[in-house]
Amino acid sequence: MIFEGVKLMVVGMTTVMLFLLLMIYFIKLVAFLTRGAAAREIQAIANDRAILASKRKKARAVPVPVSVPVSDGGAEFAVIAAAVAAYESDMGIR
Repeated sequence: MIFEGVKLMVVGMTTVMLFLLLMIYFIKLVAFLTRGAAAREIQAIANDRAILASKRKKARAVPVPVSVPVSDGGAEFAVIAAAVAAYESDMGIR
């Protein structure tokens, strides 16, 4: 009875190991076959990042004036508005 359990364990573990090895092989095959498309996609992402960085630099060059009415304890509002304006200028919004 123990021998049958050990035999079943060996067959099961061998099956799982072969399946995993086959899966790794196919993943590497797909990576090999799609290496050209992956390189083009990486280049497109790099180009998009460069364009976004240049837009951010242009947005930082022109500061957006913020006029905040400070009356009856509006100091907290002024701080929040300044933080929002700084965030928007960093993110290139507007």
